[in-house]
Amino acid sequence: MATNKELEAQVKALYAALERNGITLEQKAVPDTERGDYIELGSPKHATFLGLVEVEDAEDTEDYIIFQSPTTGKTYRLEDEVTEFMRYPDPEKAARLVLRQKISSLESGPPSPPTGSPPLWQPRDMM
Repeated sequence: MATNKELEAQVKALYAALERNGITLEQKAVPDTERGDYIELGSPKHATFLGLVEVEDAEDTEDYIIFQSPTTGKTYRLEDEVTEFMRYPDPEKAARLVLRQKISSLESGPPSPPTGSPPLWQPRDMM
């Protein structure tokens, strides 16, 4: 039977082998903004995520439902204004409402926490 010192040496060797292959037991928390799937609110990536396409001035808008934002003055259209709304009795009206809601969501910024709510939990290694 192996002694405690031999077992400890084997465990250290296993840890070293794992680390050489990129496997570590200590996982460090990564801030949200540094993650690969992070999308900044209000950014062009956010607009694409919502299915919005910014309309240029010279673009032909005759075939699309468009909406100009009252806050920024930018004009948007939906990437697909047909498929999602086919089941509604008035698909054009539904598409107009959804377009306005998505633009509002794009330009509203991050939500503010309710008054009196406790602070968000943060992992120890993020502090």
